[in-house]
Amino acid sequence: MNLKRYRVKNIKEALAFIKRDLGPDALIVSTRQVKEGKGAFGMFGKTMLEVTAAASEAKKPSARAKAADTKAVETYRHDSEISEATMANTFLTPKNKSALSISDETRKMMMPIQKELQGIRLTLGDLSNQSDGLNNHMMGQLKNELGEMRHMLHILASRSNSLSEPDLPENLLLLYQQMKFSGLEEKFARRIVLEAQRNMTEDDAENYAYVKIFIARMLMKIIKITKGLEGLKPQQKIVALLGPTGVGKTTTVAKIASEQMTKYKRKVALISVDTNHSSAARQIRSFAKMIKAPISVVNDKSEMNKAISSYEDYESIIIDTDGCSQRNEKQLLEMREFFDERGRIHNYLVLSATSKDSDMNEVTRKFGSMPIDSIIFTKLDESAAYGSLFNHAIRFKKPLSYLSVGQKIPEDIEVASKERLVDLLLNISGT
Repeated sequence: MNLKRYRVKNIKEALAFIKRDLGPDALIVSTRQVKEGKGAFGMFGKTMLEVTAAASEAKKPSARAKAADTKAVETYRHDSEISEATMANTFLTPKNKSALSISDETRKMMMPIQKELQGIRLTLGDLSNQSDGLNNHMMGQLKNELGEMRHMLHILASRSNSLSEPDLPENLLLLYQQMKFSGLEEKFARRIVLEAQRNMTEDDAENYAYVKIFIARMLMKIIKITKGLEGLKPQQKIVALLGPTGVGKTTTVAKIASEQMTKYKRKVALISVDTNHSSAARQIRSFAKMIKAPISVVNDKSEMNKAISSYEDYESIIIDTDGCSQRNEKQLLEMREFFDERGRIHNYLVLSATSKDSDMNEVTRKFGSMPIDSIIFTKLDESAAYGSLFNHAIRFKKPLSYLSVGQKIPEDIEVASKERLVDLLLNISGT
């Protein structure tokens, strides 16, 4: 990778050098404040901005989820403590390039429709020449189909024009591109930056640190959180983890149980719903034995209710469930028999941060036939972009409770916070 480092007065000066040396598609790898000048270690020198950039490559840089730097993230709340050195990983793209790529993609989508239109026109032409034996009803149907196809082409053409880069001040455009690069859906990123532009002066828009914190605060207002199990009002906290196979439900149950026992010193009981005789029940049994917590394995709702009643002296009851494909209607119906109630048991839907947006949406819609109280995102350590977390939170308006960042029990889980989520998207802490 072709890396270059620049020491400059501000971000605008850095951008000029980067575009000149590495081209408009360059990636800003990191930024930090440094001292230059007299004194030991430059302590009494002038503060400069050191920016490291790289020429763009085909693949996005990989990144592991990192624990947020609390002090750095707290600067969301204090404009006076923010400097231009908070900038990181910004994707630079000329305005016309994005519009061009979208236009090409849209043309590909339109090609099969245009071919079908051409075929319909030819058919109509042939039929009009033989109109003596033509059924009028059939002709009407074909004309209606032609009209619908034209309407679809009109929508696609309009969409192509609307998805060009918005006309924004440079700092807002940089953050718009960074959010999209991090996986935030284009329409959400556009809505955020345009709203920010309407609510700040031109002078404010010239200050990159101010703009970044402004956007961070907007994102924090969008996200809802539950503070883990601490947000639950009942004194006895009963939660069930639901979700598809392979997202890490059983491991997450173990992590939450450990958190409740070690951090909050609560008595914890475990329940495993095992209707398919899966290996998850054996796994959770082993864990329960290790932490000396009671466990019940149940096969129907009456057994589960009896188990819950038997644990009335326990402050937290964590329920593990079978993995259930969102497309297995029979299995989903069985799951509903257990958890289609509100208030007593709080249902947490577990999703993997590595899943595609479309898959997450489908899972949430299908599991939404049961009351879903919050979302847990797992496998953040295996993901390189976190915009999908925001896409999901915006689309479904469900609060987030936990983030799982690895396989270690109990270390690799954290209570979801607005600061941490925004830091994942914008890299405020710079760590």
